[in-house]
Amino acid sequence: MGGIVTARSIVFPIYRNEANIPALMQAVAGFHGRYRGDIEFVFVIDGSPDASGALLVTALKDTGYDYKIIFHSRNFGSFTAIRTGLEHASGNYVAAMAADLQEPPELIVEFFSILEKDAADVVFGRRAGRD
Repeated sequence: MGGIVTARSIVFPIYRNEANIPALMQAVAGFHGRYRGDIEFVFVIDGSPDASGALLVTALKDTGYDYKIIFHSRNFGSFTAIRTGLEHASGNYVAAMAADLQEPPELIVEFFSILEKDAADVVFGRRAGRD
């Protein structure tokens, strides 16, 4: 899928996230519904030795979502996976989010909202503490 410019893209680096795929797909469905499909999802499988990639391929099939799945030949690390995702993202606004949802998906919604209001060129979040 892909190939068109969308308003938003979210990059997900994937490494050993097999157990998190169902929750990740729920978050993806939430984003897709919220933005009425005007969003692209870029998944970078960073040489993950588990079934994360295969599970994503199966879960995304026939969803109608605009998505890309990129497979690294080995584990290069999350920053390289994010950079790969940024290189392949086509959205006007791009966010990176951990596939294990360690940050709440609502933060991405808030970040996109700030960007779309032209209130900032770049939005960063910093964790104050873990609950």
